[in-house]
Amino acid sequence: MCISNFVKITVIGFFVFGFATSCGTKKFKKSPLDNYIVENSQEKQFSVILEDMDVSGTFFNTYQHKYRVIKHKEDDTPYEQVSDWIEVDEKFFARHEDNLGMVILEKKDQGKISKVAAPPGYGYVGDSRYGEWRTHNGSTFWGFYGRYMFMSQMFGMINRPVYRNDYDTYRGGGYYGSRNYYGPKKGSGSLYGTNSQQTRKEKPNFFRRRAANTGWSSSRNRSGSRSRSTGFGK
Repeated sequence: MCISNFVKITVIGFFVFGFATSCGTKKFKKSPLDNYIVENSQEKQFSVILEDMDVSGTFFNTYQHKYRVIKHKEDDTPYEQVSDWIEVDEKFFARHEDNLGMVILEKKDQGKISKVAAPPGYGYVGDSRYGEWRTHNGSTFWGFYGRYMFMSQMFGMINRPVYRNDYDTYRGGGYYGSRNYYGPKKGSGSLYGTNSQQTRKEKPNFFRRRAANTGWSSSRNRSGSRSRSTGFGK
């Protein structure tokens, strides 16, 4: 075989290999959280709470999330926006099945970004701009200042006060920025997240919808990537 023919065959071989490789490579798809980071790059601080989730479809399932986003006005007053339903992929959906009502993305005003699930409002607890630790009947809990009192309702802290011991476990127990934290154990469940009693009280429509949805059940049985990390406080 002459050198020129060998070169031609080699070039064709590399072309075919490159074509096959590119066709077999799965294109990276951004999650809604990645999109929020880009869209809110100018925001100094924001939080994204998993407000709702759903599965629809008979033969092929469609997975959806709804988010509640906490942002800040120019005077630093927080306000909230609720998204429409957003389609997500199955693995991303499974990863957050235990995180209903939790903050699943947060950017602090120091620019630090976290995608680790945490109780709503924990990003503001301990920040002296918004409140202080108060003690009553031997228990120390977080209280917002008067102008930020509405944040107790926004984050569900009226029914679930943030106690100093639980918050210290979150900050010092290896959870902050590293592992999902669902608060201390409460009975057979947790204080926060999908499996908490309070979430069941606050979101009855979600649990009725999930129980009646056969597509949801088959998805949970089929998905091997469903998050099972507990991250309970001690």
